[in-house]
Amino acid sequence: QAESPPPLRLDAVLLGMGPDGHTASLFPAHAVLCETGRAVTYVDDSPKPPACRVTLTLPAINAARLALFVVTGGSKASAVRAAFAAQPD
Repeated sequence: QAESPPPLRLDAVLLGMGPDGHTASLFPAHAVLCETGRAVTYVDDSPKPPACRVTLTLPAINAARLALFVVTGGSKASAVRAAFAAQPD
């Protein structure tokens, strides 16, 4: 029986954020957010152009030792606040 490869553990990921809060082509409420079996996947129905994209999955991003976000522009301010806000009790 073949062994499973070790899980992907990146040292760092450098991410941006869109005005809707998406990062790494992971769009809010998109089915690709449920992908847990792969570190990298594709999106062929992105709500923003281009429609076809390759992306890290949420588990791969969460497993990274360091995640850095570079986000600029007033249109993204509310998405950044929401993403980094304390979770409700």
